[in-house]
Amino acid sequence: MVGIMAGAADCVLHNGKVLTVDARDSIQEAVAIRGSRIVAVGRDSDVLQLAGPGARTIDLGGRTVIPGIVDIHAHMDREGLKSIYPSLEGLRSIREIQERIRGLAADKAPGEWVVTMPIGDPPNYADMPQLLEEGRFPNRHDLDEAAPDNPVYIKGIWTPWNVPPAVSIANSAALQLSGIDRHTRSPDSSVTIEVATDGEPTGVFVDTGRYPSVEFTLMQGAPRFTAQQRVEALKESMRLYNSVGTTGTYEGHGVAPEVLQAYKTVWDAGEMTVRANLTVSPHWQSVADAAREMESWGHSFSGPGFGDEYLRVSGYFIQYGGNRYTAGERSSLLPYTGWAGFIQSYHSPEFFAEAVMLAARNNIRVNTLVREPLEEVLQVFEDVDREIPLRGRRWTLAHVLQTTDQQLNRIRDMGLLVETIPLTELWLRGSPYLDNQKLAETAVAHRRYLEMGVDFSFGTDNKPYNPFATLWAAVARRERVTDQVLGPGQRLSRPEALRAFTEGGARYSFDEGERGSLEPGKLADLAALSHDLLEMPEEEIPEVHSVLTMLGGRIVHQEVDF
Repeated sequence: MVGIMAGAADCVLHNGKVLTVDARDSIQEAVAIRGSRIVAVGRDSDVLQLAGPGARTIDLGGRTVIPGIVDIHAHMDREGLKSIYPSLEGLRSIREIQERIRGLAADKAPGEWVVTMPIGDPPNYADMPQLLEEGRFPNRHDLDEAAPDNPVYIKGIWTPWNVPPAVSIANSAALQLSGIDRHTRSPDSSVTIEVATDGEPTGVFVDTGRYPSVEFTLMQGAPRFTAQQRVEALKESMRLYNSVGTTGTYEGHGVAPEVLQAYKTVWDAGEMTVRANLTVSPHWQSVADAAREMESWGHSFSGPGFGDEYLRVSGYFIQYGGNRYTAGERSSLLPYTGWAGFIQSYHSPEFFAEAVMLAARNNIRVNTLVREPLEEVLQVFEDVDREIPLRGRRWTLAHVLQTTDQQLNRIRDMGLLVETIPLTELWLRGSPYLDNQKLAETAVAHRRYLEMGVDFSFGTDNKPYNPFATLWAAVARRERVTDQVLGPGQRLSRPEALRAFTEGGARYSFDEGERGSLEPGKLADLAALSHDLLEMPEEEIPEVHSVLTMLGGRIVHQEVDF
């Protein structure tokens, strides 16, 4: 037996393949739980003896058990929101889209909005409109034909799900309600209002911004997510994340007040089924604003943060650079943030440096995106580190992509945490590396991180929310269209990738002593999987899900036939 705590167990899972993710990566057969914590892991014959009177015993039937996944770039609030608007998934022609719109309008009163999800298939909505029979998006007249008495709006993609542009479509009634006609001018060069040969708008908007702005400008009259919808969507999101073995999240990209309020509502009701660590997304107009905020209430989320085992708030997300137009327009309807869930900001390099130094002086953890500006951010962090050592504070670098050995040395020496999203960078957007394997070896270079002692973990970025698709991307490193392996020297083994998604994820919340592995004394956060993760065919890993998920020994997901 690997270890044991005193006292009888009230629940024993046995006859399994338990991947403990302990220091030796030991594989055991059974787990004993008392209350919310693990009391023993080991052989069936030893652990079953610990069952107290009336204890529940669960026969795993040989299934693999892992520590609960900790998704450190989760955007968990978004998944449930996707069910609010009807899907157009699987439709492959304008005729089929019209039929779907016609059916939706039949259930609406005249004049009531019909709003749908984007054209294409989730989670990435790729390859549109070329997959439609007509090879084009529908226009206002196509939608008018389907719903002549209702304003219709087909939402564009949230561009991080794929890549820009976001193409959205409005019918004539929606255009009229929004005051859009032949005289309407685009709010920015990133937004195109398509027009026909007669100069009239076709109803098609093409938004090439990294974060789309059309719904905050031209189409701001379309229905928005309500506070109650966000609460219900968050509960649905937790259910879905539990179903794939996720028991913890870290929202390093930050959450806006409307999302924090939704979490607080669910937490108040005692309905949290995922341990969530939220990072604050601020809306500062000046460095003086930032200083006042940090000095007045920054202490409440300083250090490891404030909260309990289910909900904690810690640190800031501080944007380096950004786009002035997008930041301004996407902040125009605050507190509403749409799909983002965070406040989009623009910070000049000078503003960023001052805000980061203020955060350090107030012991507030900083998170920032570095897909492009890694070198610039590292220089700022080094300036802070010379005055206030960062080691131990676990500042985080999100969306890390390309790194040099010299940069990795600096990251390690400052004790920074690296977050990668390998499914996005390799599978979805990996085409730039197809003819440059040397460059591919430096992209999300997980093997190099291990060799150089750099702390890292994975995020799904909610595209998709199933962490096993992301785990597969770190193991297989295959590009979507060609299936070519990108940077084979950086492939991780399955146990290595699992450790990054469990123990590695727990470190983001300073919780590696509480969760992230299945060991006596730790919280009983675990998942029994649908497949044998270590032995199954590699190409099937993205389909893995949980048949039983426990949070602190409490069952939060269970398949009917298990």
